[in-house]
Amino acid sequence: MKCWSDRHQIAEVSNIYMLTLLKRISFVILKIIVSLILILLLIILFLYSGTTVYDFPKTTSFAGDQIFNPYENLPALKFKANFHAHSYSWSGITHGANTEKELYDAYTNRGYDITCISNYHKISAYHKKLTDLYVPAYEHGFNIHKAHYLAINAKKVSFWDFPLWQNFSHQQTIIDVLRQNAEIVALAHPKFGGGRSFEGMQTLVGYHLTEVLNHYRNSEEYWDKALSAGKLSWITGNDDIHDLKDPEIFKIWNIIYSDVAQRDTLMSNIKRGKNYAVESFEGLSDNSFISCIKQDDSSFLFTFENVVDTLVFIGQNGIVRQKIIAKNKANYSFRPDDTYIRVVAKNKNSNMYLNPLVKYSGSNILHVSNIKANEKVLYTWLLRLSLFAVMMVLLYWWKRFLLSRPFDKKHT
Repeated sequence: MKCWSDRHQIAEVSNIYMLTLLKRISFVILKIIVSLILILLLIILFLYSGTTVYDFPKTTSFAGDQIFNPYENLPALKFKANFHAHSYSWSGITHGANTEKELYDAYTNRGYDITCISNYHKISAYHKKLTDLYVPAYEHGFNIHKAHYLAINAKKVSFWDFPLWQNFSHQQTIIDVLRQNAEIVALAHPKFGGGRSFEGMQTLVGYHLTEVLNHYRNSEEYWDKALSAGKLSWITGNDDIHDLKDPEIFKIWNIIYSDVAQRDTLMSNIKRGKNYAVESFEGLSDNSFISCIKQDDSSFLFTFENVVDTLVFIGQNGIVRQKIIAKNKANYSFRPDDTYIRVVAKNKNSNMYLNPLVKYSGSNILHVSNIKANEKVLYTWLLRLSLFAVMMVLLYWWKRFLLSRPFDKKHT
């Protein structure tokens, strides 16, 4: 009986020990899981604590007794550019199938003068010594709704973003951060992913270009929403390619005018609107824009190299104001209710999207890049202090949790 009792006690003690060990292991695992969740939450809160709260300027459509023509006195030379393409990067975490060399060689061999390798949050220096027209660029954004940007002619990368929900102040904060280290900031693919809204396009300021053409989406309606609210940005169109095997490659590009093959001059000219974008269906353009010449105070003559199948004049709220069929020249006269006019020249194999002509008054046209949103200092710091307070509470709770034990001392 005594032997049986001893064995029973040993087994009971062993079971208690195993149960205790399992509790300890389970609690350690729980601590690890909770810690990882808290670390992620603290990182997100830290990022959001960088929010600046803005008071945005009121939206108003273009108006005035003058008309700005970005194509006045065009330089003689044209340069073909793509600002948005991805190579293999970040150990394959971001989608990119080809090396930087393969990507650069592919575009160069197709006659591109400027090839930007715009990987996510990484500036490629591969072709820096291969061309005088090297333009450092990257795609910014790791948020779930793809409110992304192209930072063009960028000095360094910013890793700041708001990964979850974003309001207009969040997006304006990123624009202002990018402006510190990039000469040109473009809103990438506004229609793609839900990161932009029509109201946002009517509100945001401080950027230079809108990526209207992208093989994922055509964002004309978003551009028109901004233009109709008096937010003047110039067009860019890019492949946004991730794999050279993609059939959409070499089908969207930019034409930039310049008298010299010099990067700084080209960047300056695209900021002045001396460019247009091409959408090709087979990789070739069957027409070319020649000029837009002022005829009188309100009339402009558009000229193209070849006959345009359909020439579409688009104005306020994206409404088609005039169509011309089968001509290589067409005149447009601004009406009293016109605020801007932009042209799309459609041919069988390609379409050309021109920058808008806009009404204005005063000495200079006001570009959206020169409009500033004012910081609401009190609201900004109230938000930041609130988030810091939440972070402190979480850190305190985390410390208490890490020091806690799975059961009371009487069970040890």
